[in-house]
Amino acid sequence: MKPSRSDALVFFGATGDLAYKQIYPGLHALVRRGRLDMPIVAIGRKDLPVSEIVARAKESVTKAGGFDAAAFAKLSGLFRYVQVDYDEPATFARIRAAIPASKHPLHYVALPPEVYEAVATNLAKAGLHEGARLTLEKPFGHDAASAKALSELLYEYFPEEAIFRIDHFLGKEPVENIVYFRAANPLVESGFSRDHVDYVEITMAEKFGVKGRAKFYDDVGAIRDVVQNHLIEVVACLAMELPQGNSHDELSAERGRLIARIRALSNEDVVRGQVRGYKDEDGVRKDSTTETFAAVRLAIDSPRWQGVPFFIRTGKSFPVTVTEAIVRWKAAQHPILDERVPAAPNYVRFRIGPDRGIALGASVKKDGEAMVGEPTELVLCHTGAEQAAMTAYERLLGDAIEGERTLFARKDAVEESWRVVDPIVPNQEVFPYDAGTWGPAEAERVAPPGGWTNPK
Repeated sequence: MKPSRSDALVFFGATGDLAYKQIYPGLHALVRRGRLDMPIVAIGRKDLPVSEIVARAKESVTKAGGFDAAAFAKLSGLFRYVQVDYDEPATFARIRAAIPASKHPLHYVALPPEVYEAVATNLAKAGLHEGARLTLEKPFGHDAASAKALSELLYEYFPEEAIFRIDHFLGKEPVENIVYFRAANPLVESGFSRDHVDYVEITMAEKFGVKGRAKFYDDVGAIRDVVQNHLIEVVACLAMELPQGNSHDELSAERGRLIARIRALSNEDVVRGQVRGYKDEDGVRKDSTTETFAAVRLAIDSPRWQGVPFFIRTGKSFPVTVTEAIVRWKAAQHPILDERVPAAPNYVRFRIGPDRGIALGASVKKDGEAMVGEPTELVLCHTGAEQAAMTAYERLLGDAIEGERTLFARKDAVEESWRVVDPIVPNQEVFPYDAGTWGPAEAERVAPPGGWTNPK
């Protein structure tokens, strides 16, 4: 049976940074496409007029680009504002008063994880949980045990099918395209295995630092912030068995099965780094050992991938902002070739952001009598960052409204991804590196054969 469509959006964290950067532009886009026509109840601790929320939303959408005056006029007419104290259950009755006719509200919580329990409990006390959905931002807990405990707590009020855990990478078009590209191209899919692949390399580089979220980041670090969720989900899309059906349950289940096969990390599999100057940021502890850089070597215990290393690298204050994954096939040498060393190995490159695309690397013969060649790259598709048809948050919010769960993280996958990183999070040496570089030299200890590939 098709899920009921949400009939109101209750938006916790309306004055926060995530709301400004992602949520307001996503709501504007949904209205512009005719996919959002319900009351939007913005929730905050401060006593504010709704006009201030509208002004903040307008500034956000204008800065993001693509401002549509007619669409924004409709959006601004949907906003209400309710002041709520998350620790005072009685104040949640104000939400019900703002949407008295709603039977299927969508509660979107863009707040720190430590208040999830209070919000869920007080929504239930106000009778706002029945027929409702609860959408939460990562991180879901801080380790496997706390993630499981959080889910068990939420189950007191919301069934699993009503809980939508956002990992916005799953809502990115190029991440979804990884699965499509594999399924639609047997030539590529047949080569995605230990028989043909030498290794897989994923880089998530950010040119910016931690300004605006330093206190949060100092409690989390690069591994918890992006490896445990975003980048392990990318590994799952690259390496999972393709589902035999097209339901969201089958796709999500295969992602979860793959993550369950990733071997738990040891200290030998990880190098952590911290950019110089990080401790000078407001909100960062002066004795902080939080990593702003991580290089990780993953192993997958499955018949398809046994023995194929997956290398992950992420960091702040890198030379560029870019995320991409490269699957490199094994090099081959044939007697007909005159080359003393094998030709450059084939690869497929998935550019995930800020621009996006897919490219194939191959070798072609140079002009002349000798059977020698040179590497070349065939770009199959490429879209600039400004040309993206749909942002991740527009897609995810729209799907949550419709009850479509395909692009949301499952409980089992979340807990398994914590299992992978739990052994190495607490206390390991952190190596310094300079801003504008690709991280500490020590990262070569877990680098792919020939060293890391620095995306352009």
